[in-house]
Amino acid sequence: MFDKISAVWQYICRKKVIARKERKLDFEYLKKVSSYAINTSTTVDTLTWNDLNMNAVFKHINYTSCSAGEELLYTWLRNPLDHEIEYENRQKYIQTFEQHPAEISDVRESLEKLAYCKHDLKRTMQFDFVSNLKLLTIYTFLSLASLGLIVNAFMSGISVITGLLVALFPIQIFLHYKFKEKYGIQLEVLQYAIRLTKYSEASLASVKSIDPDLFCEIHNLTTQLKSISKKEFILFRLEGVDVLADYINITFLLKEINYFIVVGKIQNLRSVIIELYDLIGKIDAAMSIVAYRKTLKHYCEPHLGTQFKAIHMTEGYHPLIENAVPNSIKIAQDIAITGSNMSGKSTFLRTIGINAILAQSICTSLSEKYESTFYRVVTSMSLNDALLESKSYFLMEAEAIKRMIEYHEKGDATLMLIDEIFKGTNPIERYAASVEILNTLSQGNAKVIVTTHDLNIIPELKAYECYYFTENITSHSLSFDFKIHPGTANSRNAIKVLEYVRYPSKLIERINSRIKSLEQEETVTKST
Repeated sequence: MFDKISAVWQYICRKKVIARKERKLDFEYLKKVSSYAINTSTTVDTLTWNDLNMNAVFKHINYTSCSAGEELLYTWLRNPLDHEIEYENRQKYIQTFEQHPAEISDVRESLEKLAYCKHDLKRTMQFDFVSNLKLLTIYTFLSLASLGLIVNAFMSGISVITGLLVALFPIQIFLHYKFKEKYGIQLEVLQYAIRLTKYSEASLASVKSIDPDLFCEIHNLTTQLKSISKKEFILFRLEGVDVLADYINITFLLKEINYFIVVGKIQNLRSVIIELYDLIGKIDAAMSIVAYRKTLKHYCEPHLGTQFKAIHMTEGYHPLIENAVPNSIKIAQDIAITGSNMSGKSTFLRTIGINAILAQSICTSLSEKYESTFYRVVTSMSLNDALLESKSYFLMEAEAIKRMIEYHEKGDATLMLIDEIFKGTNPIERYAASVEILNTLSQGNAKVIVTTHDLNIIPELKAYECYYFTENITSHSLSFDFKIHPGTANSRNAIKVLEYVRYPSKLIERINSRIKSLEQEETVTKST
């Protein structure tokens, strides 16, 4: 019987997790909220974020239960850590929750009830809760007037007084609904803040078992907010109980008066509410990371520090690719990667970039081993959106590379990932620009990983190790091992792919004949 109940409960929990993960996320809002954080020297810019498809990565790792956790987890990804002490502190914090699976299950249950706020709680608390003594005075006067009229009507039964009371009621209805219209967002945020206090208190027993110091922090904050929590019934629960309760609420403007009383208290407690919100967010984000790790086929806690001069990744893989082929590499100097189309070059670049961000943000690498220093990850990869901005592909690419040059000039520790450098321009200018820029970038405090089809630039790169991806293509089959190999690719596959997808055979023959002629001309040119 117990096993059946346990199985049903696990099924319900899985359904809840699926529902949360399938919830549509407002990434523009999350981006705005993350901008409130103080930028680190490793903050991920929008181009890099989009190149690495980090919105999809975030959705993949997001197991948070409430707004505070979701916002903070996103903020962590946008602002990876750049200091060893901060990294070690976050790593230990996550480990604390990982060691208490039963307790975090109880805490998660409380936070699931808290759920999500529709509005920006922190900004609303900071700027939109403003005292209005004039309105409070008017509401109080009308409330007392109603009380006086009701008392007089009962005592004297004078019809004139009853008439005044009836005449006053439509005014109160108008004021009541205008108030809800004007202060609707503040009321929803206040209600969420009260729920935040309530469910934070509900999780205290479990939190105490996880971390007594954390328990004391939450207990101290929720104690300070009790004066606000006591107003929950009048502000949010009285209305809608029944017709009589609604009549009393509107007649005496109870919601309106108590709202402005609470606003007066918020002036002194807004920092406490925000601190509690951030604290619950940190707990939820840590539990999300623990939950995410349980879904991985393998992962490690990275070793990060200035003592690591090379990036060393063993069996690293891409989080969004099902049955992804893992790769291992030690990047002690800059790298140039060649290889055929579809062989895995771009995916490998993204694997390196995403793992660097995950390592420095959620203390997790999708690999068996990961060692590195702290880098700002900067990319030039998926620039197709340039057309939507009325920019040429090459202009967008030039701007992307230019910011890498600027980081190079500043001397920032930067991991630069470039996919098919300057493929948006002609061969002569591409060759000259690629060689000079890549050699320039290699002289700074950066690791550069570039992919290219231009084998003629490889000999001109002064400080680059060479790696390649390869394929096995026949007229009947197309296969890749998606493994990185040391050296330079010595094969081309573009025409093989055309043949594989059944281009006309005579057209293929003419293409191959033209290639042969071009190669002969190139050989003659080199010999002279």
